[in-house]
Amino acid sequence: MASILRRLFRRKKQPPLVCEVALDDQGNPVGQHPDHQHTAACFIDLEPLAVVELFQSQSCQSCPPAIPGIHEGTTHPNIILLTYGVTIFDHTGWKDRFASSAWDQRQRAYTRKWNRTSLFTPHVVVNGVSDGSGAGGKTDVQEIVARARAAQKTTDWNIVIDANDSDVRIDTDKQEAGVYDILFVTYRSNDEVVKVGSGPNKGKKINHRNVVSRIAKVGEWTGGNLTVSIGDFKAGLKPDEAAVVIVQEGGAGGPIVAATKV
Repeated sequence: MASILRRLFRRKKQPPLVCEVALDDQGNPVGQHPDHQHTAACFIDLEPLAVVELFQSQSCQSCPPAIPGIHEGTTHPNIILLTYGVTIFDHTGWKDRFASSAWDQRQRAYTRKWNRTSLFTPHVVVNGVSDGSGAGGKTDVQEIVARARAAQKTTDWNIVIDANDSDVRIDTDKQEAGVYDILFVTYRSNDEVVKVGSGPNKGKKINHRNVVSRIAKVGEWTGGNLTVSIGDFKAGLKPDEAAVVIVQEGGAGGPIVAATKV
């Protein structure tokens, strides 16, 4: 298994490309589907899923102009955006409808890890290892993602995570590790627009994408291959919800070493 993983994740300056076709085309020989044409749009980078966490506030004056660019920078199929509303500007006349003290604590955990003395929004964190404001739009977000991917490629071990309706499976060549939380993150699958009724953003409409509604710990990984049941959590998803499972060192504030949509 270890040798297979090393071949899958062999470090290259440019990631390999794959040509993507729908699963229902599987009965047709490769390259012979009558409706398929090879264009640049059908190629995607074969990279592990990157988790982009966006901490934002409906009362942050910097958020409305920055959010569209952040959304544009996270539309790649190998990126999952997770949005957290935070309360740090609720005192300015409008309380963020999606804000939670739990998400405040999650942002603060990252801030403490980097030995900072202040918080800011918008705040983009990628895989728990690189961050920035994302105010520079798509290019800015892509640079933060690139830094996260580069940092994680320096590790000397590999991990692969996959999920079905009942289980999440971790395969790795690292047999011993510290304690990593396996987290089931539920988010709203539809965009939601909020018109701010008061405060510094009064009258502005703010789009929200993949707003996180809850995080549940479903297990721990300390090295080696592992299968964990997620059937009850998957069955509990509402029609307008989706989820991603992440493996994060030491919980909030630590590096995210693997993720998969479920």
